[in-house]
Amino acid sequence: MAEEQDGVRVPLRYSRVDPWVISRDTDAEIAFLTQVFDATETPGSRMLDAEGRIGHVEVEIGGSVIMMFDAHPEWPATPAHLRVYVGDVQRTFEQAVRAGSHAVTEPTQLAFGERVARVRDPQGHLWWIHEHVEDVDPGDLGSRFADPGAQETMTYVQQTLAEELSKASD
Repeated sequence: MAEEQDGVRVPLRYSRVDPWVISRDTDAEIAFLTQVFDATETPGSRMLDAEGRIGHVEVEIGGSVIMMFDAHPEWPATPAHLRVYVGDVQRTFEQAVRAGSHAVTEPTQLAFGERVARVRDPQGHLWWIHEHVEDVDPGDLGSRFADPGAQETMTYVQQTLAEELSKASD
């Protein structure tokens, strides 16, 4: 069955936009996602190609589907950048680091009501970990962003991303 989203028929379980994650070792990526984000592999979704690589598999995190497959050895790295909402940024960040991720941005409270952190997982994907902690009235955003402390934290968040992405291009 499909449901209609803004006049477009979308199969159940999926959204209008679903990510593909291409990894050198999709099994290892699934293990990471399971350990850190409580992901579950969709039963029956795994298909192998003629060389035994994962040609397609799906995992679910909450109500979101991530489609995945193994990269061919001759392909360039194609790291994904994904945002995931969690109940506790600090706990999830620590789990990700214990699971082999490189810390990019330490958990940081931002003016728009979210606590954020970033990690690069062992397969090279960049995860933006968000926790929504406060609903902020849009009329208050200007004064919040004008606060020197908010500007300092935003500079830190932007700088850590710029440093990480610069390393990736070296």
